Amino acid sequence: MLAIRVKAVLNSVSMIGLSGALAMPAMAQDSAIEPGAGPSSEIATGGDEGIVVTGTRIARDGASAPTPVTVIGGDYLATRAATNIADVLNEIPSFRGTSTPTTNGTSATTAGGNFIDLRGLGSNRTLLLVDGKRHVPTSITGRVDLNMIPSVLINRVEVVTGGASAVYGSDAVAGVVNLILKDKFEGIEGSVQGDVSELGDAEGYSAELVAGKSFLDGRLNVTVAGQLYRNNGAGSQYTRDWGRRENFLVTNPTPGNGQPTRIITGDVHSASMTPYGLITSGPLRGTQFDANGNAFPFNYGTLVGSQYMVGGDGEGDNFLHGFWLSPKIRRQLASVQVSYQATDDIEIKSEFFYGRSHVTNESVAPFDFGTLTIRRDNAYLPSSVAAAMDVQGLNSFGFGRFSLDVGANTPDNYTNTYRWVQSARGAFGDWKWDAYYQFGKVDYHAHLRGVRNNANYLAAIDSVIDPATGRAICRSSLVSPSNGCVAYNPFGDQASQESKDNITGDLWQDVTLKQHVAAANLAGTVADLWAGPLAISVGGEYRFESARGTSDALSQANAYAAGNYKPISGSFDVFEGYVEADLPLLRDLPLVRSLDLNGAIRYADYSTSGGATTWKLGATWEMFDGFRLRATRSRDVRAPNISELFSSAVSRINSVTDPFRNNSLIFANTVTSGSTALTPEVAKTVTLGASYVAPWLPGLRASVDYYNISIRDAISSLTAQNILDRCYAGDTALCGLVQRGGDGLISQINIAQINIASLKTRGIDFEISYTTPLMGGTVSWRNLATYVDKYEQSNGIVVQQLAGQFSEPGVPHWTGNSTLTYSQDRYSASLTGRFVGGGKYDNRYVEGVDINDNTVTGRLYLNLSLQYDVWRAQSGEGKIQAFVVVNNLLDKDPSVSPSSTSPTNPAYFDVIGRAYRAGIRFRL
Repeated sequence: MLAIRVKAVLNSVSMIGLSGALAMPAMAQDSAIEPGAGPSSEIATGGDEGIVVTGTRIARDGASAPTPVTVIGGDYLATRAATNIADVLNEIPSFRGTSTPTTNGTSATTAGGNFIDLRGLGSNRTLLLVDGKRHVPTSITGRVDLNMIPSVLINRVEVVTGGASAVYGSDAVAGVVNLILKDKFEGIEGSVQGDVSELGDAEGYSAELVAGKSFLDGRLNVTVAGQLYRNNGAGSQYTRDWGRRENFLVTNPTPGNGQPTRIITGDVHSASMTPYGLITSGPLRGTQFDANGNAFPFNYGTLVGSQYMVGGDGEGDNFLHGFWLSPKIRRQLASVQVSYQATDDIEIKSEFFYGRSHVTNESVAPFDFGTLTIRRDNAYLPSSVAAAMDVQGLNSFGFGRFSLDVGANTPDNYTNTYRWVQSARGAFGDWKWDAYYQFGKVDYHAHLRGVRNNANYLAAIDSVIDPATGRAICRSSLVSPSNGCVAYNPFGDQASQESKDNITGDLWQDVTLKQHVAAANLAGTVADLWAGPLAISVGGEYRFESARGTSDALSQANAYAAGNYKPISGSFDVFEGYVEADLPLLRDLPLVRSLDLNGAIRYADYSTSGGATTWKLGATWEMFDGFRLRATRSRDVRAPNISELFSSAVSRINSVTDPFRNNSLIFANTVTSGSTALTPEVAKTVTLGASYVAPWLPGLRASVDYYNISIRDAISSLTAQNILDRCYAGDTALCGLVQRGGDGLISQINIAQINIASLKTRGIDFEISYTTPLMGGTVSWRNLATYVDKYEQSNGIVVQQLAGQFSEPGVPHWTGNSTLTYSQDRYSASLTGRFVGGGKYDNRYVEGVDINDNTVTGRLYLNLSLQYDVWRAQSGEGKIQAFVVVNNLLDKDPSVSPSSTSPTNPAYFDVIGRAYRAGIRFRL
């Protein structure tokens, strides 16, 4: 079977090469083509010199590339002094900070992770490269945590904001982020810095060092690097003024009272639970308990619903009480790079990377929104309440409790990443080649501590007096004395530690991810044509990825209220071949200084889903000196990841209405799992743009680019009710997911991942920069902005328009970044503004009808950076520099935009507040 697949790919590559040379040629600049990731030196800012720019393997400068490329240079990285490259990327308008330590800190599996997300299309649709090579995924979803990339080694970052699957393969749907590392480093460079918020939390430090030296007359270079990072995290929303306002969204409990269906307001408290217990039903409703178990009246506020209310008791005890704003992070990174110039034309390089990350956080404590039942014979029932129940003739009442005494659920996750890359590159004549083999391994250990064991809790809270001993025991222990149940006192803070330990448990999961990649590229000039050389780059790649994981037995049995990790086992491989070509069409004509075509096509054969073809065709037209138009059209894919393919089945009981049986309400077993029947998502991307480098005003650059991305067959899952309804409406493909017994009743509904969703987005990127001498120094001003005109998401049933919306998963219409820098001799100062435009809370809502206030205000965050060279070597090769960074200089509060876990949207708004960073960096 393997031989058949290899032969199929080789045949396809042959056909690709022929079609690429004849049907879809692309052009080259006058300089040679460089396969691979490009040079390690700072990216050129002007001129006609050709370099390899991410998004193409053809040598050219960024301005002449047909696909838009944003470059983040080393100077800007130093200005921001970020300890993680993701922190810098998420300030760029085309990125969305949807998966960062402040947005997924409470996740049971990805807490503290930093995953990049271009266009808001999902981090699994943005391809991350390191020196043009894939990096081993750090999660079963195929994503790479940027915490595992040593920032001290990063020389620059190139971002392609358009489809690039034809050049780099799967996942490059929204674009590509290529981290260019320092190569053949000479000397010693490092930094030490500390961080702290104005409130004294988010405290941390970072120390990083890179050292390199050449031997054997420069033929051998050894570079080592390391980084230590620690941050103690930030507390809950109640540590901030804006959080203590307790803004949240409540549902109007009495429609027709003249108020909208939903209301966003402050002073929102829990209406059906308190930390020490609250009676929620019957004549005794509104009786709460203090820490000593004494009963007293509960003061209800207004708009009292089944879960929340406005005002009343409960200040400071909101459901969000325990959610940390950012987690504790410990990180250690190390790398060794050895390069050897074996001959004048061949270089061999070995790279070893190791990273270890430990993330700890706190999320929510166990809770019950009035869903518990307390019986009259409960062993811990206060006598006053027992007497009142007797008067009323009550046998039981509803009860709610926010069990802060038990403690919060605490994710405690370890990730160890190992990566080895063996590469070689060289030339023979005018042709250049490169090849590499990469092995990556990730050992991931997740621990979720203090999670409620549902069965133990329900048994422990249902206590009685043992008639034999007169002591409190679980009711279940009367029948089964050796069942291990320990009675729990829910009234006040009176429960024993033994009972608390009995009702909670620690979950764990161990997962090992492996990746093997082997790739080779060859590039050169085929012929000199009328307008320049026809150049091509061809190559092939083999990739194997696997995941093996297990978990604790109780998680596998769904025993807990959260987490419930499942085993996973699966693997896939893919053979790929591509060809890219550059074809110069016209030169030096009126209004056509140059006209070039660029094209690429790739065929991939996946072991799980078969063959997939991607392609792109682009053009650049320089009308006159400095002014270029560019356009691309591409077909891109994202293959299903390990999680989507092989996730273990999880069974739950859900209530559904069966339209085949007069919409009768039933409880059906639903099984959610991955699916090996998945096929790749398919995206069509169009970009149109213009760039201008002003010859009449040196230092002025501008560009504008339109993008339109449409993804079909996106991988998603439907609810059990969706499956039934669509089957009834005639979607026979979904009927196969519904199993019925001989009596016609539903026995099971399979909720597998399927290719059913779609995503569409379009917008415009703007960039303008200007650099000029001023007062003995240099001033530079760079501005980036993105306008999202359309962001549409469909699950195959409901279409949501999400552009300009801040409730998840919306994206704002406008985002921007502006950096003004002045440097003179030893001094440098930068002011960076990050702008998030305002919009609606939810595009579906009509203000005054569906919601009281559907407006989310925008924010402008200012960050100040100061740098001073304390010492400089006379040779000019070394220096010691002190720096200070103040983030959120004006201490702007986040806008109100509630979600289930926050009163704001941390993907767009800063939740830490004013924070300081200071340190020393050096180069020797």
